[in-house]
Amino acid sequence: MGAKTQLLIAFAVFSFLSGAADQYFYPGQEYPPSALPSMLISIFLIFYWYRLDSDEIGYRRSVWLNVGVIAIAVLALPYYFFRTRGTRGFAATALFLLALVASGLLTALGSIATALVVAI
Repeated sequence: MGAKTQLLIAFAVFSFLSGAADQYFYPGQEYPPSALPSMLISIFLIFYWYRLDSDEIGYRRSVWLNVGVIAIAVLALPYYFFRTRGTRGFAATALFLLALVASGLLTALGSIATALVVAI
């Protein structure tokens, strides 16, 4: 299993655990205090995946693209995908958006699972 795949699995596990921790420690709060650290860890994982991918394909990252991936990944990564993959950037962007949706769903599932376990 490659490093990028391991990182995606870690991101999925982190998403689930983040939702579980939010529900356990701050039940019912829409924006718990743990949201900021969770967001920073998510940004780190996304940036690290981008770095591994660009190193793998030999793409020289610019400072501005690095900043863009950290600040607004939802816009910067599709740009990166089209620059590095051409028309296959559509598929890469779709997979990226799917990963973001999956992360949100896993966070919600972690929260729901924790609520159910605590209610028992």
